[in-house]
Amino acid sequence: MDNNQNQNGPGNPSDTRSPKRRSIKTFFKIVVTLVLFFAVATAIVVFLARSEPAYWQENQTFLRGSSPKQIEQLAEQVDVQLQALANLGFGGAQDQADVPTDIDGAAKAKLEDIHINTDQTITLTNDQIAAVVQTRVDQWMSDRGYVKPTEITDPMVAVDSGKLVMAFKLQLGGISQVISGKFDLTIRNDGMAELSMSSFLVGKLPVPAKAIGEHLRNQSGGDQRAVQVGQWLEKLQHMEFRPVIELEHRRRARVQDYKILKDSLELTVRIQDHKTYKAMNRALAGVTVD
Repeated sequence: MDNNQNQNGPGNPSDTRSPKRRSIKTFFKIVVTLVLFFAVATAIVVFLARSEPAYWQENQTFLRGSSPKQIEQLAEQVDVQLQALANLGFGGAQDQADVPTDIDGAAKAKLEDIHINTDQTITLTNDQIAAVVQTRVDQWMSDRGYVKPTEITDPMVAVDSGKLVMAFKLQLGGISQVISGKFDLTIRNDGMAELSMSSFLVGKLPVPAKAIGEHLRNQSGGDQRAVQVGQWLEKLQHMEFRPVIELEHRRRARVQDYKILKDSLELTVRIQDHKTYKAMNRALAGVTVD
């Protein structure tokens, strides 16, 4: 009886070791599961970061398949639309050579002073937008104090899934990634436009706009150029500007509204002569206009 009690009783060491072994096995299973989870999650993050959004791929296909001359011709199609807006209301006097002039160039002043204050619409296709960005955007941003860092190449703007998107390639040391984002554009009652962006995509990996600078710094190992690019991107989170296109004859096309169509952007613009434009600016600023 004593032997049986020693072998099978509650004080037997084999009985106390068994629960411990089970606990150790359970612990190792948890550790292995966590390691596998983080390995898979890391692989997914790396895959998303190295992937390219569809709108970027489409834009690159378009650019590779178009010669510089074809791209310039598409940009000029937009110029032609703007030229037509500049000549509204001139009738047979569109060509200044047909208008009698005096020695002081009175005819030019006469064209500039022809009153106009009317809404028109123009439509820009994705291809036309891509061409304008390729040939005009650097100057547009420079005029507004946003000088593009040299590490940023191939900027693009397009319409995608009912949203306006922007993207570019970042070439920086060991970093070669597509950075993009979808943004909202609001035309305010005071005539100003407000551009806001809540998040960026690094490849297809979402990164909050407020964290994009830190993300690039971490990826580059603290490279100062990455810091500068991050600061530049942080400025794009919120921009305010006057949505006005300068036309010939001192006229302006003031963007009043926009509509996102399939693969195109429709702008409603108000064409104004220089006097009407100035008066409207004063009114929007709350200044009494006589």
